Amino acid sequence: MRFSHYNILSSQTKEGKYVLLNGFTGLLDVIDKEAYDLISSYAEADDLPPDVIESLSGIKEQFYERGYLTDLSYEKEIAAAKKKALELYAEYLKAEWDVVIVPTLACNYRCTYCFEKGSGYPTPSMSKNQVDAIFRIIPDKIGSGERITLYGGEPLAKENRHIVEYIVDKGREIGRTFFAVTNAHDLDHYMDLLGDGGISTLQITVDGPKRIHDHRRIALDKSSSYEKIMHNIEIVLHETTAAISLRINIDKRNVQYILEFLEDLEKRGILDHKNLQLAASPIVGVGDLRITSDDIRKLEKESEERYPQLKDNFMSRTRTDNSNILASLYLGEIIHPKVAACGAAGTTKIFTPEGKIYPCWGCIGQTDQVIGTYDESGNIIWNETVVENWRKNSIAYNECLECKYAFLCGSGCRRPALPGETTSHDYDCEYYRDLFADYLAKVVEHV
Repeated sequence: MRFSHYNILSSQTKEGKYVLLNGFTGLLDVIDKEAYDLISSYAEADDLPPDVIESLSGIKEQFYERGYLTDLSYEKEIAAAKKKALELYAEYLKAEWDVVIVPTLACNYRCTYCFEKGSGYPTPSMSKNQVDAIFRIIPDKIGSGERITLYGGEPLAKENRHIVEYIVDKGREIGRTFFAVTNAHDLDHYMDLLGDGGISTLQITVDGPKRIHDHRRIALDKSSSYEKIMHNIEIVLHETTAAISLRINIDKRNVQYILEFLEDLEKRGILDHKNLQLAASPIVGVGDLRITSDDIRKLEKESEERYPQLKDNFMSRTRTDNSNILASLYLGEIIHPKVAACGAAGTTKIFTPEGKIYPCWGCIGQTDQVIGTYDESGNIIWNETVVENWRKNSIAYNECLECKYAFLCGSGCRRPALPGETTSHDYDCEYYRDLFADYLAKVVEHV
């Protein structure tokens, strides 16, 4: 008998407790320091000594049932995890598509860190015939109630109004709503399409207060992108039912200005708006400018002290994990295992104006990552080699399976690496290695 390789221990809580989570079974419990010290001391032992097993007599059966203890050797436990991952991935591939429509790759901004700028922002827009073809393909591929994503380029530039309205109307015909990733510069041209039954949710990026944001997210017409965006955000929140996920892309150049930006949101009376959710996200692919785990800790601490309502709900990564962890703590539910970090490993289909289909937002424009092509008749030709390469990004097929965080992380982002990155999942590994134990402890402190 040994402690499971997939056991994860939190940092100490303010009450002197710890969280024990098993990444394989998806179960967790709050334990005392004595249990923590015992598990830590023998975490790598191939067999527990008889006196240790005896000391566990009061909890041994429970620990065994919940997966913290196992009779399997390390090799057999990894084999069992492999079997589980393959079964889960087979089910995952049966899931409906996550459909993304790119009306155009053209953009009215020239953001300093944009990964698409290397493609030169092609100008062709999607035709109505292409939209018709997509909607012949997708009705039986997407689940009831699932949203379709609009992406770009800038999908909601004013020049795209006619084709976006056509796409939204086609979506309404099959009972679908939309999620749009937009810079919001021309959002005033789309207000009648926003809300229930149309574009119900928006992801908008603002990278700090005016003087910082305007130097990072640069409008082609040289106008203040900050004032235009904030004005449009206020109209959306006050005059429509659409929800906004306000993304703050953070690196070492702007992290020190984020509190100033939050103060502006508060002055505008929208920081606490029920339809506004903040999502601070470290920028990747910027080399030494990428913020560290210590930078993240500092930003979280300062923002939560000043704005307690943001506690554990500000950094995008921790908020993603929040619902799963809390459901397990409060309701005893199993944390849903992930065999892939996102739909790029099999379910995401991104349709672009050039008649190409991509698996991932982060590889649009990279011709070697095209998983298929479609024509105006709705015919698809799949590139099986590329499709198979992306499927290998599941933990069922890569080295991440041996990591204790595998079923929580799903192997992290697997798009092609950007300049300044060793691998595209560097940030995911750093998050679990450096921050997850602290995060687990913080969640328990609220229970």
